Amino acid sequence: MGEQLDFLTSVLRVSGVRTRERLRGLAPVTDPAVVPSSVDQLTPEWITGTVGAAVSGAIARSVDLREGSDGTSSRRGITVEWNEAGVAGGLPAHLYTKSTPTLLNRLLVGVTGAAGAEALFYSSIRPHLPGIGAPHGHHGAWDPRTCRSMVVTEDIATARGAVFRDASTMYVDRAAAESMVAEMASYHGAMWEDPRLARDWALQDAHEWQRMFNNLIKFDRGALIGMRLAEEEIPEELHRRKSEIRGGLMRSLEHAVRGPETLLHQDVHPANWFQVPDGTLHLYDWQSIGRGSWALDVAYALSAALTIEDRRAWERDLIELYCDLLAKAGGKPPSAEDAFHAYRQQMLHGFVFWTYTFMVGKLAPLQPEAHVRALISRIGQAMVDLETLDSLDRASAS
Repeated sequence: MGEQLDFLTSVLRVSGVRTRERLRGLAPVTDPAVVPSSVDQLTPEWITGTVGAAVSGAIARSVDLREGSDGTSSRRGITVEWNEAGVAGGLPAHLYTKSTPTLLNRLLVGVTGAAGAEALFYSSIRPHLPGIGAPHGHHGAWDPRTCRSMVVTEDIATARGAVFRDASTMYVDRAAAESMVAEMASYHGAMWEDPRLARDWALQDAHEWQRMFNNLIKFDRGALIGMRLAEEEIPEELHRRKSEIRGGLMRSLEHAVRGPETLLHQDVHPANWFQVPDGTLHLYDWQSIGRGSWALDVAYALSAALTIEDRRAWERDLIELYCDLLAKAGGKPPSAEDAFHAYRQQMLHGFVFWTYTFMVGKLAPLQPEAHVRALISRIGQAMVDLETLDSLDRASAS
C-alpha cells in the first residue's frame, strides 16, 4: 500500500509539473546543471557545459535538431558544430538524444525510474564496460522530482552504420547469435559480483524490480490478460498451466538473485539490439537495468531473437560458448549442466514482459504488433520445450 501511495503521489506531482510547463512554455536551457524537458530546449551553451566538458576549451557553436521518433521516450538526433578545440578533441558532430517531454513519457519511464536508470548507465556504468558495443555515453541526467530526463549518446547510425530492426523484420543467423552471446558475456563478466551494483549505483535485484512493478502497475496480472488476448500465439500446454505463471515468475526470480550477481540489461528483445556492417549485434536502450543471474538476460535474448527451430538447434552450443566467454571476461561460470538448467528457469521474465505489452498495446500501442506476437510465440514455445515451470522445483548454481 505504501508503494502504491508513493506512486500515486509521484503521478500527481509530475502531472502538475507537466501542466505548468504547458501553460508557461519551455524556455531554452543554458545551465548544464538543469535537466531540459525537451530536446527543443537544447542550446550551444548547454551542450558546451555537458558534452563539451570532456575536452578543455571545447565550445559548441550551434546545435541543429534532426529527425527522430517517439515511443516510451522521445528520440532525436542532433548535429553540433564545434570550435577548433572541440574538433581536435574528437567531439562528435552527430549525437543522439533520449528525453521525456510528455506526460505519458514521464509516467511510463520517469515515475517508474527507468529513465533515471538509463541516465545512470550512460553517466556512470558505461565507462567501465569498454568491451561492449553499446553506444558511448556523453551525458546522462534525470530529475526525480519532475521526472525530466536527458541522455546524450553517440549517434551509432551515423558513426557506425547501425541498423535497427525487430522480431518481425530481423533474422538472427548463427554468427549474429554468437555476437549476442559475446556482448552479454562481456558486460556480465566485467560486472561479476561487483559491489558497486548495489552499493554505489543502488540497482534493484531482479526479484525486487519485478515485485515493485507488480505492485505499481499490476505487471503480472496484466500478463495473464495478455495471454488471453494473444491466445493463438501461445502453446496449448502453456495455456493449461496459466494459473502457474505468476507464481512461477517470482520463483524463477528467486533463483535469479540467489547465486552470483552481475549487471543485467533485463530487456534484451530484438528491437533493443542494433546491427553494424560486420553483422554483429550490440545492445542499446539500457533503461531496465538491474542485478542478478546472468541467465535472465541470456534466456530472454536467445528465446526472443532466434526462430524456434534455430533456438532448438543452437541453444546448447550457445550456452557453452557463453560460459567460455564469460570466464575470459572475468566471470565464474557454472558447470555446463547447471548453466543449461539456469537458462531453462529464466524464460518467464521475457514471456511476462511481452504478454503484458500485448495487453497494454490494445490501449496505447508502443510496439509493432507483429513484433510482440513473434516474441510471445517464440518465448512461449521455449517455455514448453524446456519445461520451464517444472524446472523451478530444482535449485541450480546460477
